Amino acid sequence: MLHMKGREMKKTAIQALGLTAICALLLLPLQGQGEVDFLKGKVHYLDKDGLSLTKKIERAEQEFKKLGKGDVYFTGYTYLSKHEVHQGSIHDESRPFTISVENGKIKRRRTYKRKDSETYTTEDGNEVVGLIFLHKVTGKTAQIMDVELIDLDNTYEFTEEPIYWLGDGENEESIRFLEKEFESGDYGLRKTLVFVISSHDHASAYDFLHRVALGDYETKVRENAIFWLGNYKDERSLKDLKAIYKKTDEIKLKKQIVFAFQMSDRPEAIQELIRIAKKDDDQKIRKDAIFWLGQKASEESIKALKDVVEDSDENTKVKESAVFAISQLPQEKSVPMLIDIARTNKNPKVKKQAIFWLGQKDDEAL
Repeated sequence: MLHMKGREMKKTAIQALGLTAICALLLLPLQGQGEVDFLKGKVHYLDKDGLSLTKKIERAEQEFKKLGKGDVYFTGYTYLSKHEVHQGSIHDESRPFTISVENGKIKRRRTYKRKDSETYTTEDGNEVVGLIFLHKVTGKTAQIMDVELIDLDNTYEFTEEPIYWLGDGENEESIRFLEKEFESGDYGLRKTLVFVISSHDHASAYDFLHRVALGDYETKVRENAIFWLGNYKDERSLKDLKAIYKKTDEIKLKKQIVFAFQMSDRPEAIQELIRIAKKDDDQKIRKDAIFWLGQKASEESIKALKDVVEDSDENTKVKESAVFAISQLPQEKSVPMLIDIARTNKNPKVKKQAIFWLGQKDDEAL
């Protein structure tokens, strides 16, 4: 199966099988398939059936030490990602990427005349993708220094350091392995692994992100966990985000959760934004929620903004934030609301704010 490139494999399956069979195909193990087309150069294959992922990693370290050359090497395996992964650009797609080591990090290069390479993911559906790890031998043991996703539609050439290819990593086992590396890794590795683990199509990825968001880790790492949890945009992730919000008092994390809510169009996400905008104890958090409600521009969010502006007991600064959010709505919605506020609102500062934003509108809209 791995003799075919990632999306080519899926296209062939689609032509031959129905939807149910395709789903089953994506979940089949890829172990023991031998050489693969997307790896070139110093490639060693350790994808033996019956060995756990941890044992394969240990075997790779043993095999590398037998070579007696250098102190860095790569390992890699495939897993089922929640998203499609794309690497490259519109120029010279047929050329391989050269994988090397630079300042303790994985360096991926491909020569272009005009444009450098890119990595990005899409939400087009599940796809088998690859992971490569950079290991460095220090003393008697090897530590993982860096990790990177690879797009199986490209070719990767290892001209300097060898790679030990481990075949398929079953998702649950892969997450367990990556979680251990997360705990022992440095700040940079933890940030990367939060994304990598979140990309796994498995329920335990939710548990990991939830735990990290509330754990004793760097704030940026916890923010990343919340961000990727928000990217799931489903019922369970929203439930987890609500639980995290209730359990944390950290402003940065709450602001990140508000941002995560706005990424979803599910009704419960909008309701949570409205609740925060109207009732949260922290004024800064409320203003963030109000801003994102303005970007939503749904009937519910617009009504919530109007409620904030008209609430006689509301803080003036919060009201002004709501006026600004209203000003960001489409003209046909914002202009009538701003005119009404300018004419009828009893707070002079709020009226002044509405008049200011009306002044920024095109004349024909008034």
